Amino acid sequence: MKIEELQATYARNPVVKAICDHFAGRSKNQNETALHRMLVHLESDGHDFRRQDVIGAFRALEQAGCGRYVEGRHGWKSRFVWSVKSLLVSDASRGTESTTSLEAEDDLDEVLVEDDLIEHTFWLRPDLSITIELPVDLTPHEAYRLSQFVSALSFEE
Repeated sequence: MKIEELQATYARNPVVKAICDHFAGRSKNQNETALHRMLVHLESDGHDFRRQDVIGAFRALEQAGCGRYVEGRHGWKSRFVWSVKSLLVSDASRGTESTTSLEAEDDLDEVLVEDDLIEHTFWLRPDLSITIELPVDLTPHEAYRLSQFVSALSFEE
């Protein structure tokens, strides 16, 4: 992360400032931030930014070494994938001392609500996260069936 560039971008770009300020009010890191969800959060924070403005802010964060913006394709939504903890970026951009350590463990489950599905991200290995969307009203029987399916995927005896 290029802290000086991040701080300069924070000072001159109102959308980057709004994004970093939004994360300052959160208690959990995000591994990915969906574009459409960020628009909703910024609107609820009282901002009226266009989609292109937020994409530009994500690109500026990318230039500052905070992660990369991924354009949605083939059913995947546009999103920003953080290479640094989102709370650390927020603290660094504002020049405040971080309460977030680079070595701290992330939550295993980051939940984003979308329509009637919830997106769950599970860190299977330190370098591999798995994302799955499940219905908000997932029943215990459906969860059990899904667990049996996942159990059958391993090639090891």
